[in-house]
Amino acid sequence: MNLTTRLRNAFIGGLVVLVPIVITIKSLWWLFSYLDGLAHPLANMLFGRDIQGLGFFITLATILLAGLLFSAGPLRKLLDGVDAVLDVVPVVGSVYGTTKKVLSGFGGPQSKDAFQRFVFARLPGRTTPGFVTGSFKLQLKDGGVHEVLSVYVPTNHLYVGDVVILPAEDVLETDLSVEDGVSLLLSAGASVPLVIKER
Repeated sequence: MNLTTRLRNAFIGGLVVLVPIVITIKSLWWLFSYLDGLAHPLANMLFGRDIQGLGFFITLATILLAGLLFSAGPLRKLLDGVDAVLDVVPVVGSVYGTTKKVLSGFGGPQSKDAFQRFVFARLPGRTTPGFVTGSFKLQLKDGGVHEVLSVYVPTNHLYVGDVVILPAEDVLETDLSVEDGVSLLLSAGASVPLVIKER
């Protein structure tokens, strides 16, 4: 692999990592700034004084309300329509689709299409926690067929990681839910149960 190809791959890899993070942070900051700007005059009008932290709580409530409203019904269909439009936009569609799929894996309504279950993946020299994202049959040149699993292995927080393809026998199924797996990773292993059963 020549230097130009390496630099191009590194640049694309950097975009894939940074763009979703920056978009998420900027979006949350814009939403908070906008709602916080509305909260101050609202508090003064209703209570006659400013209330510290009101903008933060309004932001949390807005995000929660949006999740409830857009999870079903006509608004859900509207959101699906927006998704379909964004999917055909070059670059934007790829970034948006990937980010949404990763986020939906952590308990979202589409989690069954993203992270299916929490497992331990046997990799050379180590066993690491991960999330099964799919399965398929790998047909070899000699005609042999192997069932393999695609496993997302977080390497930095939850939004950055590697996808590894492993034979089914190298993936240990566990009795932990996806939410339990997220807690385990976010706590750096501190929240691991005393006993984890192989499923």
